[in-house]
Amino acid sequence: MITKNTVKFIQSLKQQKYRNEHQLFVVEGRKMVEELLRSPFEVNYLFATEKYLHEHPMDTSLMELVTEVQMEQMSGQDTPPGILAVAKIRKMEINSDEKMVLALDGIANPGNMGTIIRTAEWFGIKQVVCSEDCVELWNPKVIQATMGSVFRVSAVYTDLRRFLEESKSNGKAIYGALLEGENIFKKEGRWAGGVIVIGSESHGIRGNILPLITHPITIPRAEGSMTESLNASMATGIILAEIMMKS
Repeated sequence: MITKNTVKFIQSLKQQKYRNEHQLFVVEGRKMVEELLRSPFEVNYLFATEKYLHEHPMDTSLMELVTEVQMEQMSGQDTPPGILAVAKIRKMEINSDEKMVLALDGIANPGNMGTIIRTAEWFGIKQVVCSEDCVELWNPKVIQATMGSVFRVSAVYTDLRRFLEESKSNGKAIYGALLEGENIFKKEGRWAGGVIVIGSESHGIRGNILPLITHPITIPRAEGSMTESLNASMATGIILAEIMMKS
């Protein structure tokens, strides 16, 4: 039987400082929990309501039953899905052997971050390097937006400028998504491997990163369009679709 202290502990993981302290994160919903259970991540807790198990029969050997009230208390969603897991955060490292890497500079919106990771997996990107001020990977909204890709794509937080300096010194192309740059749709031939840098929703690629961009690229705007910029995740999808299919 789950205790009040356990419920309070799960509740505390809604806050980043406690996720960092205990190196644990929460996953909710049928699809996300199933993706988690198929992944290499270590699962510490697995809870479900009787109603959920009645509607979605599954192996309950590792599961603990909780009441609807307890699930509501632990859940971070307005409408609790009835199944919740707590997993151990895995330490991820940069793999310098990856042909193409996605780098994120100051992405702050959880939905954008999660969608970018999901999009990266769709196009075969296995490594995402994030500036240290990007929104936390284990934020519940980020996890939910990845739709399971968070368990398969390696996302590392590091000093982005230093990473790009090292990549550049190793002869890798540094592509930067900018308003002024080469039209990605008019480039002839195949794209070389390297690093694709996506800036934040509000500021784009920051000034300390711009000097490291070796290949400025842009998604052209339609003539007469008054839109100032694209959503970061939307821009990422367009760029990856063009680059990865011609790499």
